Amino acid sequence: MALGGCESSPFTGPVEPDLTSLIDAAVDREIAGLPPDANLVTKWETSDVERTLAEHRDELEAIGPATPSRRTPVTLGPDLTGADQERISIPLDQAMITAVDNNLVVEIARLQPAINREDVINAEAAFDFVLGGSAALTRTDQPRATPFVGGQAIGVPINASSNYRFDTSLTKRFHSGTVVELSTDLDRFENKAPGFAFLPDPAYTANLRLGVVQPLLRGFGEDVNTATIRLADNAARSSVAELTTQLLDLAEETENAYWELAKRWKALEILQWLVEEGIEVRDVLDGRRDFDANMAQYADAVARVEERKSRVIRGRRSVRAGSDSLKLLLNDPELIIGSEAVLYPSLLQLDSPIAYNLRDAISTALDNRPEIEQALLLIDDASIRQLVADNARLPLLDLAGEIAYVGLDTSAGDAYSNTLDNDFIDYVLALSFEYPLGNRGAEAGYRQARLRRYQALLAYRQAVQLIVFDVKSALRDVVANYEFIQATRAFRVAQAENLRTLLVREETMEGLTPEFLNLKFDRQDRLALARQEEIDALANHNNALSKLYRAMGTGLKMRGIDVEVVGEEDVEDLLRRTDDVTGR
Repeated sequence: MALGGCESSPFTGPVEPDLTSLIDAAVDREIAGLPPDANLVTKWETSDVERTLAEHRDELEAIGPATPSRRTPVTLGPDLTGADQERISIPLDQAMITAVDNNLVVEIARLQPAINREDVINAEAAFDFVLGGSAALTRTDQPRATPFVGGQAIGVPINASSNYRFDTSLTKRFHSGTVVELSTDLDRFENKAPGFAFLPDPAYTANLRLGVVQPLLRGFGEDVNTATIRLADNAARSSVAELTTQLLDLAEETENAYWELAKRWKALEILQWLVEEGIEVRDVLDGRRDFDANMAQYADAVARVEERKSRVIRGRRSVRAGSDSLKLLLNDPELIIGSEAVLYPSLLQLDSPIAYNLRDAISTALDNRPEIEQALLLIDDASIRQLVADNARLPLLDLAGEIAYVGLDTSAGDAYSNTLDNDFIDYVLALSFEYPLGNRGAEAGYRQARLRRYQALLAYRQAVQLIVFDVKSALRDVVANYEFIQATRAFRVAQAENLRTLLVREETMEGLTPEFLNLKFDRQDRLALARQEEIDALANHNNALSKLYRAMGTGLKMRGIDVEVVGEEDVEDLLRRTDDVTGR
């Protein structure tokens, strides 16, 4: 494996120019002191024990449990249905892909970007054309006082009329903050008062209006008016980054569960080897009870064998539990959690040397970790809100204008025709101003926005530091665990030699006393423990590699897994399936 990366800023989003230097400085600050050509390889030195016992290595491998040359058949007994236990072999790559495709936690997270995309559309919809309309009927039938002049009545004592009004409008808001409205209204007036006449009657009044409202200070400008769209778009991008984070976590968790299950299978194999070896010793003591072994010594051998059998029972339980834990992560529809089939890892733990470069590993992490993009999106969010808060400090100064063409006639068509004669035109021009004395609320909001922007910058620096810490910690674990494999292997070889010398003495019949056979029990236990520690070291090394891939943000790329979200074309199909399930 080669760990490579680039040292440039990984963010290509809408960052202000004055922030670019600060962002790059936060990265350079962490890697500036690291030599770029420090390319190393994990390694270990062959121990004195292994060099000394090299000529007996094949024999020692055959003595130890769960080695390539000494395999003990593993039995699990019947499952919970009473049937023979079914085993299903699964490669690591298949487990990873199955988990990414089917895990319910990830499936829930995969929907969030699609949900956030609807927020973007919702924010953009504020600038769509809006069609409006209304219709109203006003019928008036009221008595009224009638004035007299010189004994002559002026007017009539009844106010009675019917008025129909129809309004239609088309409104458009622009990114600059300008609001334009094109509207028309039609009034039909019919007099119902007796002894009083209008001309024309009925009368149709038509109006064609064009109105414009333009903010001049507060609320002016594309940056201010499209802030909601940019924030929604950042939220959608952040949800994709969050999905990537969850996928990286799932990949690491699945691989850890895979190696944990492999470790439990090996542990069970070691325990069953102990039982088989213990039974041989017990039977030897049983045959010597009439010679030099007493009942207490034989009972002790029986007790040790039974204790080993009890550990086998616990080991079987542990294997099944580990299998269910892995199945829970996989959520494979063909291998449900309720199935009694037990998963069996088909890949052995790897112990190959790893090439690494700390500077490149950190640079790769800063280029791939989704937390970096999320931190930068938070900076951009804070910058957008600061810009809006700054604009909110300005006075409200709006310029409004309207022009209306008016027509009057006995029919609606003639009334509208008259509006085009330009005989009657109304104009309105207005300027409105508003400014709170002291402007304390807006100033407080602006100071708050500036503090939050600075807070976002600090959060970015913290994200960079935490990623560097994660990479260094994971890389140290890889190096240490690789060395630990050698240490535990040397320990296991030494314990195998201890048992081998005892077996040589047994073959020469130097002694088969109860004390000798008890010593054999002890050395079997020590060899089993040493082999278990070696297997644990191998599993820990593979888990450390998984942790390193997670720290570098390459855990998905290493397995050829792409981040996929619910696309727009999938939303309608998903909604239809949801309606089918809910019956709505």
